[in-house]
Amino acid sequence: MRGAPEYTGAIQEFFVHHTATGNSYSCSQSAAIIRGIQAYHVRSRGWDDIGYNFLVDKCGTIYEGRGGGVQMPVLGAHTMGFNTDASAIAAIGTYGGSGVSATVRRAIATVAAYKLGAAGNLPSGRVVLTSGGSNRYPKGARVEMWRISGHRDAGRTDCPGDSLYRQLPAIRAIAGGAPAGFRLLSMQGTWPYGGMWFTKGTITPRWDTRTASALINRFEVYVDGVLAAAVPGTHRTTSLTVSPGKHAVSIRALHLSGRVAGITTTVYSDAVAPVFDKEPDLVLRPGAIGATVPVRLDWKATDPGGLIYVGLTKPARTNLFTTTTSRNFAVRAGAPATYAIVAGDRARNTVNASVTRTPVVLSEAASQRTGTWRLLNNSAYLGGTALGASTAGSSATWTFSGSSVALAFSRGPKAGKVRIFVDGQAQSTVDLKATGPLNRQAVWSRWFGGSDEHTVRVEVEGTAGRPGVAIDGLVYLK
Repeated sequence: MRGAPEYTGAIQEFFVHHTATGNSYSCSQSAAIIRGIQAYHVRSRGWDDIGYNFLVDKCGTIYEGRGGGVQMPVLGAHTMGFNTDASAIAAIGTYGGSGVSATVRRAIATVAAYKLGAAGNLPSGRVVLTSGGSNRYPKGARVEMWRISGHRDAGRTDCPGDSLYRQLPAIRAIAGGAPAGFRLLSMQGTWPYGGMWFTKGTITPRWDTRTASALINRFEVYVDGVLAAAVPGTHRTTSLTVSPGKHAVSIRALHLSGRVAGITTTVYSDAVAPVFDKEPDLVLRPGAIGATVPVRLDWKATDPGGLIYVGLTKPARTNLFTTTTSRNFAVRAGAPATYAIVAGDRARNTVNASVTRTPVVLSEAASQRTGTWRLLNNSAYLGGTALGASTAGSSATWTFSGSSVALAFSRGPKAGKVRIFVDGQAQSTVDLKATGPLNRQAVWSRWFGGSDEHTVRVEVEGTAGRPGVAIDGLVYLK
């Protein structure tokens, strides 16, 4: 370059040329060919630099022509009468009988999209230009052209060769197209559920497009309409942190032409673990008492974003499901029983809680009694014995410290009713009548939560026609 470059306005037009220097060269010779063209333009024509803004060889390698034209709209000397507000590329070779390869077509389209798109002009569109005077259009003539045109569209010349000229529609389609096949491949750091992606905070979306990276200006990621990240067109992923709550995450692919393809999905960020509104606890429940005692495990876990899993980790891994809050079990009498629960939300935050209780069986003989009672012997009873009474007002009282309690009775067709008191307060009247004999039955239970001391008293009602009752003991959890 002999002098400083001269600049023109925003690029409105992009012209395609060929150098008409033959196709027998090797790509290692491309730079030398360009220097030869530059020498000819400078020495023979008296220009300050090579006339073309860009050149491309048959291997698809793009070269800067007139200096400074990559970043700036440098005024070239390539298309008489239409150099103003225009840029141009020359394909090194002669393309009258055969066209350029797909690689070269993409290279030409990339430069055209870059120069036209930077000015906000769609490469596949048309434009009306004013001629500065050429051998085809007089000065001042208004001429409508494709934004990407051949040299022959502006002047009387065979350039860029018949075959390359016929390839211009395909080049326009490449240069002016939106990113094709733009799609989201995955969202690392998240878990899908119900059409949303749940995360603890950091997400790494991965995407792809069939459009070559060279034609992509950049990719942008927006969160709720606010730009959160931007990466070059060669990238296919980025990481970002989203604040707690539900968000619209949009990924946009920006073509050099200015056209955009986008994907929008919903991300729910939740870094907080679920909570147990009710900590796990064991409660005695109705059922047969023997070597094992019937219990119910109660719990309640919640999470604003929703639960994905609730399950036991002890005594054995068991799915408890997210919609249930209790499960029946039987535990060995006199042995500690530990139940551990894990609750996980849709973002895979987890919380753990456990409870350990020991069922203690107190025989009927351990009670403080009033009234008239008699000893009953039968192998069907707990320990082989029970206490029977039929006199109204006869009572049996136990004192214990525990979180839950149950009373064991024998039931049958002639069994009567009993009144139950806890800490001196009447609780309920229980009818022990049944269609057939049922021994060692927990027919009444109570949950206290803590392990304070409590007193339970059973009082015989003396039911008319069936006054008798048989008490088989008391069970509590400590």
